[in-house]
Amino acid sequence: MATGTTDEQEDELYTPDVPITLKESTSLFPNNLSVWGGKEALHYTVTSRGIVNLVIGKTGGTMQKQMPGKDCSHAKPILQAKLIALSGNLYLVLCTFHGIQIHNATDQRLLLFHPLPPDPSKPDEEVFAQGVCGIGHDTIAIGASSGRILLFRKDSGSFTCFSSLQACPTGHNNPICDMEYSNDQLLTSDDNGCILVWKHKDDSFELINTFEGAGSPCSTLAVYNDYVIGGYGSGHIRVHNYKDGSLVAEITAHARWINAIHANSRGLLASVSEDTIINIWDLNKLDLYHSLSIPNVQLCGVQFLQVCDILICSYVLEIVTVLNLMLGQPMVNECTNL
Repeated sequence: MATGTTDEQEDELYTPDVPITLKESTSLFPNNLSVWGGKEALHYTVTSRGIVNLVIGKTGGTMQKQMPGKDCSHAKPILQAKLIALSGNLYLVLCTFHGIQIHNATDQRLLLFHPLPPDPSKPDEEVFAQGVCGIGHDTIAIGASSGRILLFRKDSGSFTCFSSLQACPTGHNNPICDMEYSNDQLLTSDDNGCILVWKHKDDSFELINTFEGAGSPCSTLAVYNDYVIGGYGSGHIRVHNYKDGSLVAEITAHARWINAIHANSRGLLASVSEDTIINIWDLNKLDLYHSLSIPNVQLCGVQFLQVCDILICSYVLEIVTVLNLMLGQPMVNECTNL
């Protein structure tokens, strides 16, 4: 790893693109950026209190819509908005304190509202949904504060809740934070830092691996090959091999809460935190590729677009920052400023 960079090297590592302007500022919640498609048909969402900013089109010129969440407000905000593609159709899932909403992302029709009942054993605790992923061609998995994972199946244009993975001694006993699905494996994380690996076959899920937490929430997950990567409230990143159950690496990655991570097909992992830093990691070498500071902002969402474009959103700002990473340049070990 290089120990220093010249100004010329720093300029070659990335180029800023035209930022995407939003109608509302961004809320400070983990994973507050969802992107689907490529530059010619780009959809992306961020939440702003009780509203979702849904943007459709190219990064340079877009059509933007605002969708209020059902019964959502500044006091009861939308916690997460996620775009999910199933069988050629695109859906927008909203996780809130009132329940789960699934919309058609094209015309914004509400297809399902699923309320979350209060826990009789914990009457003073808020119930909420958080963590979303698509499974196969017809199923959406959504996490709940009870530790349950609810499964919704698409049927004749609508959705029904057909099953749930119950909170139990071998499952989650804390609120779900995030989830990913890859190669017939459902990967889920919770508020205590635990990551579970479920083998999916037909309509059944078998728990095959558990990575215990240490009390700090695993707020965000990413998958690359056989690795499941967790970003934690403590600022750590842990890389596990979800097939053999081993801990591959643990990194003191950030000084504050990690809000989002995302891996691309080349094995680069982007991580963003409330410490204003975006780090790019090389998962093939388990090394730092580049570190970039966006001063005076708390970063809450990141996603690669295709291989080298990176979208970043920040708390209170009304823009999505777009960077083009110049792949093939040497790794650097100094934090540069945008």
